[in-house]
Amino acid sequence: MSKFEFEALSIDRMVAHTIFARTKEGVLVPPQLSDDLIKLDVDSRDLVQVRVTEALGSASHGIEINVEKTDEVSFMQKAAALIRAADIDFAPKSKKVAEDLANAQTNPKWPGGVLIVLTGKVGKNQNPYIAVIKAETDKGFNIVEVNGSVSLTLIKKMLLSQTQRLYKIGLVVEISHQPPTNNLYAHENYRYFLFDHLLTSTETKSAAAYFYNAFLGMNIIGSSKYQTRKFYESTKTYINSLPISSQERGSLLEALRSDLRSNKGTMSISTFADEHLPKNIKDDYVKSMASTGLPDTAMIKDLAYIKAKLRRPRRLDFSTGIKIQVPADVDFSEHVKVEPQVDGYTQVRIKGVVEGQE
Repeated sequence: MSKFEFEALSIDRMVAHTIFARTKEGVLVPPQLSDDLIKLDVDSRDLVQVRVTEALGSASHGIEINVEKTDEVSFMQKAAALIRAADIDFAPKSKKVAEDLANAQTNPKWPGGVLIVLTGKVGKNQNPYIAVIKAETDKGFNIVEVNGSVSLTLIKKMLLSQTQRLYKIGLVVEISHQPPTNNLYAHENYRYFLFDHLLTSTETKSAAAYFYNAFLGMNIIGSSKYQTRKFYESTKTYINSLPISSQERGSLLEALRSDLRSNKGTMSISTFADEHLPKNIKDDYVKSMASTGLPDTAMIKDLAYIKAKLRRPRRLDFSTGIKIQVPADVDFSEHVKVEPQVDGYTQVRIKGVVEGQE
């Protein structure tokens, strides 16, 4: 499936509802629901459009996800209906979405915030979309300048600032419009996207599961095991095909293994290229990987199929039959130095002391 470009995103309608954290005893606090659409000035509208575009267009934080729940009470069905709802019905119908989020937040530790529901057009073909943004409020300052003097005014509730990462976005794009059959829309006519800054942290497996799973009815894992294996094997094949020295090849292969063993919860083709590949082959690598069918957005990392390969020790094989083996969890470049060959000998420097011989 081709990458969806989040370009020319516009906003037609927006409504906001306030969601509260549960009490310490776990009792639901009903959300504060709004009856009216928000009227945005040009600057405010542009700011929201930029935030959504930047978030979902991010190679590391914005990912395409799979829909899991498609029954009549699912978010998917509510979203499909809201995309084409009449203006007069939009705010009232969005209330049910806010109530669903409040119900999904079952842990008192999960914070409240503002749920913004908006619709508009996005992409080259200007497809209709609906987005839900769960934004936590933060404190900040507004700078006021009067006659050359600067003062600060405290803003007690601030949303969607450039440095703020306290928000999550679920977005559904209508790819093909078909009327519902038996009051149900066909899920395959839509594409589903998620933004959550925690997706790149060590907390990925538990990151906002209440939001993307319990609330959105989506699954961020999907075929992650398969994608991770394909990413590893395809990148390894590409590196092995490069006309470079064995030392350079070994360094790139170790970088691949290290990236996959790291605590980062996601991987991406573009990030690997930017961080590890020489500039002159980055574009060729990205093009080669795109031909494998892997998405060029971030992918959730799941090592289930390749754990053994990542644990396999790194080995240097010499033409004389001599082998040097390095544990997979050791930084090869830090512990082993391989010097150029001189008079038939390759000088190898190994960090550490000899502890035994066989």
